[in-house]
Amino acid sequence: MLRAQKSKLQCAASGLRFGIAAACYNEELAGPLLAYCLHALTEAGAAAHDIKVVLVPGSFEVSAVAAKLAKSREYDCVIGLGVILQGETSHAHHIADAVANGLTAIAIQTGVPTVFGVVTANNRKQARVRCLGKQHNRGREAAQTAIEMARLWRNL
Repeated sequence: MLRAQKSKLQCAASGLRFGIAAACYNEELAGPLLAYCLHALTEAGAAAHDIKVVLVPGSFEVSAVAAKLAKSREYDCVIGLGVILQGETSHAHHIADAVANGLTAIAIQTGVPTVFGVVTANNRKQARVRCLGKQHNRGREAAQTAIEMARLWRNL
């Protein structure tokens, strides 16, 4: 009987270059989100000089900077990071949609993979779990996804 087996994607970041557009808004959560992402990239072998971080005021601005990074053709993958908390209006939903759609469009238009590492949470408690937690840390997960996508793109 044949059994389906998952193929393990190579997660070594050595020799890969990453561009990161990171929002500063909600800094007490966004700062650690970026720190976990950087730690995961360097722990996987990425050299510090192969990672460019551009800080932007808020999550809405992530897509514009991510587009500039991708268009430069200097990076194997571009990561968008930020924290969006739901408020009393639908503003957060519109921002999250804009960033998600923007990052998708960038990947399609430039051929450079992008990663949506923006935490969208209903409240600070949920965001803390995703930005500061060990189990569901979106910064670490964004880095791991970026490594896998960069490797995948090189092999297509």
